[in-house]
Amino acid sequence: MEKQNDTPETEEKRETQSPEQLDLMINDSLKDFKQIRSGEIVRGKIIKVDEDGYHVDINYKMEGFLPAEEDSLLGKNQNRVHHTLEIDDEIDVFIIHVDEKNGQIHLSRERARYILLWDQLINAYKSRKPIQGEVIEKISNGLMVDLGIHAFVPLSQVEQRFITEQDLEKYIGKKLSFFILKLDKEKNNVVLSHRLALEKERESLRQKTLANLQVGQVLSGKVVNITDFGAFVDVGAIEGLLHLSEITWKEIKNPLNLIQKGDEIKVKVIDFDKEKKKISLSIKQLNPNPWEEVEKRYSVGDEVEGKVISIKDFGAFIELEEGLNGLLHISDMSWAYTRTPQEVLSENEVIKVRILGIDKEKKKISLGLKQLMEDPWTNIAQKYAVGSTVEGKITQVTSYGANVELEPGVSGIIHLSEIDWKYIEKPSVVLKKYAVMSLQVIKIDEKDRLVFLSRKRALPNPWINIEQKYKVNDKVNAVVQRLKNFGAFVSLDEKIEGFLPFSEITWEDIKHPNQVLKKGDQLELKIIEIDPEKSQITLSRKQLVANPWTVIRKKYAAGTIVEGKVVNITDFGAFINLEDNLDGLVPLAEISNQKIDNPNSLLTIGDKVQALVTKIDDKRKKISLSIRKAEKEVQKRLVKDYNKQEGSEQILFKDVFGSILDSLNNHK
Repeated sequence: MEKQNDTPETEEKRETQSPEQLDLMINDSLKDFKQIRSGEIVRGKIIKVDEDGYHVDINYKMEGFLPAEEDSLLGKNQNRVHHTLEIDDEIDVFIIHVDEKNGQIHLSRERARYILLWDQLINAYKSRKPIQGEVIEKISNGLMVDLGIHAFVPLSQVEQRFITEQDLEKYIGKKLSFFILKLDKEKNNVVLSHRLALEKERESLRQKTLANLQVGQVLSGKVVNITDFGAFVDVGAIEGLLHLSEITWKEIKNPLNLIQKGDEIKVKVIDFDKEKKKISLSIKQLNPNPWEEVEKRYSVGDEVEGKVISIKDFGAFIELEEGLNGLLHISDMSWAYTRTPQEVLSENEVIKVRILGIDKEKKKISLGLKQLMEDPWTNIAQKYAVGSTVEGKITQVTSYGANVELEPGVSGIIHLSEIDWKYIEKPSVVLKKYAVMSLQVIKIDEKDRLVFLSRKRALPNPWINIEQKYKVNDKVNAVVQRLKNFGAFVSLDEKIEGFLPFSEITWEDIKHPNQVLKKGDQLELKIIEIDPEKSQITLSRKQLVANPWTVIRKKYAAGTIVEGKVVNITDFGAFINLEDNLDGLVPLAEISNQKIDNPNSLLTIGDKVQALVTKIDDKRKKISLSIRKAEKEVQKRLVKDYNKQEGSEQILFKDVFGSILDSLNNHK
């Protein structure tokens, strides 16, 4: 297709010119056009757009034609490429065919791109020069990069350090430098390395850093690794050591807590060994040592401002300025008792304190907070006289009572026993936090700065004239309220409780009151003691019941022969049941006249035996028995009775009982 650039004016001139002149003009105009041939790549401009494609001015006597769509040469799947161009766009095109006869030049933009791109890639590969590309996708074990053609970056070639597939997401959309590791034009396959590009950039930067490095120089760096002895900082493709002693002037346990891997920091070069290429760095030396001029800047008695940086059980450390800390001891926080520093201070709080002492040698500053306040304990005995009634606010209810604030800096306590005249098991039943109530001062401890208070003494005392209401030996009705291992507490009325000692509960042998009593039991008791000063009435239950051992002592007097059943055999003897709930013990030595080592050799459980009562122990409630003595006693009594009947005392013992003794011996 020929170019049609003539205007109406040139057409008019042409009509008036001779054929010779026209040939001369055409030849002159053709001199401005270069000669082209198939297979060349030329630069062209879009001059016309239609449905089929684009007309391109390639600075030739004919226009070239670029179709709107072409087969992709760069895509792995041979997809079609649809061109989106506008008039005046300049592009590179490949001349497919020149048809001079029909005035047509067939063009391809995709072939031009393919040839130029591969020329660029091959040149970069051979010359070992980096190329730029945009990361467009994360795939299994690597990244895809757009170079005009899709190229692959293996996971191992992404960074200098080890990374995982999860780390690849952050690279998508970034334009990075790469070196070509492998090319395969036929398969459109390109393998790249970003790691090599980083290494080259780093080496260049390293050489530049070393050339300019000087002691005293202040550099920007990045913390790349932290060890027990310090941190390594990248100050320009070379790492320097920041020892933990050079991190801060502050007196802290672990200075490494002030920095983290990846932090961007300023450091000062304090030593540089050019031969070994070792660099020592410091953060703290960016500023002067604050302890050098501490006595010039601060004096004892000064009121200063500081920040709470650490709280311990014994106090708090206050930062007056960076690297200059003072101790505010817990005893100097408040005139009032301070259980923990957290009651007064919180970390990062800015407070005013007074300087109490400076020790430059030991690098210690003592601070006080209460010294800025008036001491509320001045004349405390006059303000809160013992016996006086005051108002206090409950600040905390505890298991032992409650803490009370009388005024800021003056605290008191109410003990559990001072809450009410009647027993209170849980202080929270009566006392509520923040409640204001009348209390009586019962003691002042100026050393520990504590006022002991009583709620019950500010109430009417039900124990006044108690002896008019209750008298010793009176019988009273009571209800069991609490059982302890040492006795039971019972209520006599709404406000008066009595105590039933363990020893006064029962005549029976028990180990705990709950074997006989339970909460809520209604009892009839006897008053055995009244002590108004101690607010105590002592009671007895057993004194209203006959002592069963009085009957037992009469029934089983020493020397009595009794019958019973063996119910238990032990190493030390045998227990004989005499009646319900009453057993006696036959010691091992009292079982037989002959020496035995084991009661089981003569006795078995269930045997019925006769035994002699040898001892009654009322206190221990024990009966001691003897089978051996019972046999002798029975024999004596039989002889005595027989002699009475025969009227003679000359009959021998063996004459009467010889056969009986023989049978007993044979039984044994």
